[in-house]
Amino acid sequence: MLRTRVIETEAIAALKEVRHSEVFVDALQFQLLHPLHGLKILLTEPRRLGSSVGGGLLEFLAMPGHASKLEGSDQEDSMTKSAIGFSYLKRKIAFQFGVDPYSSNPALQDELNELTWTAFTADLAPQIGYVFMPAGAIMWMTFSATRWTSYLDEQVRDNSPDDLRAMNRTKLLNMGISEEDIHRFFLNSQYSPRHQTIITNALDELTGVDDRESFLAVAGEAPSEELVLFYQHVVEMMRGYHVHIGAVDRLLVLPRVPALYTKNKTLVVMLPVDYLFWTSRVASVAQALTTHVPNRPRIAQRELWIAGNVSQRARQELELLGWTVFEQVSAKLNPES
Repeated sequence: MLRTRVIETEAIAALKEVRHSEVFVDALQFQLLHPLHGLKILLTEPRRLGSSVGGGLLEFLAMPGHASKLEGSDQEDSMTKSAIGFSYLKRKIAFQFGVDPYSSNPALQDELNELTWTAFTADLAPQIGYVFMPAGAIMWMTFSATRWTSYLDEQVRDNSPDDLRAMNRTKLLNMGISEEDIHRFFLNSQYSPRHQTIITNALDELTGVDDRESFLAVAGEAPSEELVLFYQHVVEMMRGYHVHIGAVDRLLVLPRVPALYTKNKTLVVMLPVDYLFWTSRVASVAQALTTHVPNRPRIAQRELWIAGNVSQRARQELELLGWTVFEQVSAKLNPES
């Protein structure tokens, strides 16, 4: 979550830089001649209608969660924005600056809305992609941005939230996941269309893997964006393991944490963290994972794959609990070629 916010801060700076461009100044002059103030408030200040976010990763791993009542995320644009083309233009700008158009970051939303409004009213949509892109501004969505996620970001850019949900629902149904489980997943408004699209496509690429519905069952309860990103990155890592490391037989669920069970009887738990220190909370989670390792199917070995680094103390304690620890695994899971 912190890494995502850092990247968004860089994007905000790049968006602000655009305000000094000649094209932006000309567009502002056009606005003065064609005032649409009431419509601008409707399109660029959605927070007047209210919003909500939450947090607490380690706490959630030990406590039950909840789901919202209506399909759709809290960050989606209104029907009015979608109908007149504002939302599509905003998605294109967000794609160019390497950020999620459905981010819950209010500062980022303000900058995206302001730039989109300027382009929208000045009819600059055909020029988006080079006119409003400052020199050298190359951003990435998250630490896990790869060619694979870049392809999915193009889908997010080019399709409305409803279209994305329809595409994702079809893929999930084709995996054998029930409509009830799918609906429960879409009910959780913490998941933006981008989150849902990445998770769905990652599960889809776990070809031949049994019990994929178990991932949705636990991930669908995420009560905060922090947990949503955790599960998204977990399934991205799972996909990378299955495609690039070794064949997976099925998914298992330890307490709040989905895991892989491989063809060679190895239990693999993915942890998308930058650095793992040994604290009392980490010790509790590690003990819970260890205690709840199932007796069947037979497990020959247990592995923890960590995206970043692990402290020496944490490695020692985890090894005492019977885990083999792999760190800095992102390059292995998402090779360049």
